[in-house]
Amino acid sequence: MDDHSPRLIGRQEAAAYCGISPTCFSMWVASHKMPPPIPGTRKWDKRAIDAKLDEISGLESPHTRVTATAHERNTFAWWKAREAERDKHRPHHNLTAPEQRALRFMIDHPEYLTADLIPRVGDKTLEGMAKVGVVRPGGKDHRGFREWHVTDGGRAEIDRIDTWTNWKFE
Repeated sequence: MDDHSPRLIGRQEAAAYCGISPTCFSMWVASHKMPPPIPGTRKWDKRAIDAKLDEISGLESPHTRVTATAHERNTFAWWKAREAERDKHRPHHNLTAPEQRALRFMIDHPEYLTADLIPRVGDKTLEGMAKVGVVRPGGKDHRGFREWHVTDGGRAEIDRIDTWTNWKFE
C-alpha cells in the first residue's frame, strides 16, 4: 500500500484490492471472511482487510496475531478454484447488448444474411462485429446487399456469454 492512497476505500476498490469481484467481496463480508465497513460508512479500512487476508491465508497478522483455521484456508482455496473455473468461461469480446442480440438473431435465423433483414442492425454494427471476428462478410445477394455470416468464433462467444451470465455457484 503506498503512502498516497487513501486508507478507507469503497466496496469496488476493496474488491479490486483483494483481486476479487465486488459480488464475491460482499459474500466474503456476509460470511465474515472480510471485515464489515466502518460503522456509519460504506468504507473499509485497508489495514482491517490486510489483517483478514493474513488470517485467511494462514499468515500471522501483525494486527491480530491470529492464524487462519484449516476450514478458513480450505474455504479460501475453494473460492479461488471456483473463480478460476468461472474465468475459463469469461467472454473474449466486449460485445454490446445490441451486438449480442444481432448475433443471437443471426444464429437463430441463418436465412437472414443482410443488415436490412436483421432487426435494429446496420452495416456499421456488423462491420464492428467483423473486426472482432464474430461475423464475416460474404458476397452480395441478388438485391445487391452485402451478406454476413456468423463465424465459429461468434457461436463460441455466445456460448461463453450464456455460461458466464448463467454461472451457478454450487
